[in-house]
Amino acid sequence: MISALKLRNFDDNGSTSSHDPDQPSREDVAKLVAKAREEGRISGYLAGAEDGRNEMLRTTQATQAEIWDNLARQLADLAATSAAQQEALVGQIVGFTLQTCEIVFPELIETMSVARVRKMALQSLKMAIGSTRIQVRLSPATLAEVGPELQARASYYRCANALDLKADPDLADGDARMTWDHGSLDYGFRKICDRLLTELRETHKRAVEAQTRND
Repeated sequence: MISALKLRNFDDNGSTSSHDPDQPSREDVAKLVAKAREEGRISGYLAGAEDGRNEMLRTTQATQAEIWDNLARQLADLAATSAAQQEALVGQIVGFTLQTCEIVFPELIETMSVARVRKMALQSLKMAIGSTRIQVRLSPATLAEVGPELQARASYYRCANALDLKADPDLADGDARMTWDHGSLDYGFRKICDRLLTELRETHKRAVEAQTRND
């Protein structure tokens, strides 16, 4: 059996061909080498690009972490600064209010004490309607101004017989003490103003001490 047939060119000076058709030619080898080089170049480029992307990702993550850390510190500093500024502002406002009240309150006590105690006494007298005894104590000067109106109002409310209206020299002008069957009143306009001044002084003191610690 003939498995293969090889042809020879007897016109070529009786010599055989120098190239074996079963083997790749030089051109084919060159093309294969060039293709391998190109594939290697592309593979290397892709690998380098992947490494570059990974490195960029790591750099970006590190940069973002640094940015967030700086932002957190800046926010903390801003919060501390705002708190300090707020304390300073509170101290200034309270200080101004305290100075104003220290000037204004004495004049208010002098000019408004009688009007305030008259209003409170009349309101309490109305609440005491029906009581068997309504005891009212005022300073002598306040009684002289408010007493006649209280007596007239008690008559209007039909409780004049229960009204016990007297002067108490221990009370300051603008103070009133009242008791009735189911209630009582201990009012002093001066005491109210003094309590407000005391609170303002304490608040101002705390604000100044807080500002001093921050400084």
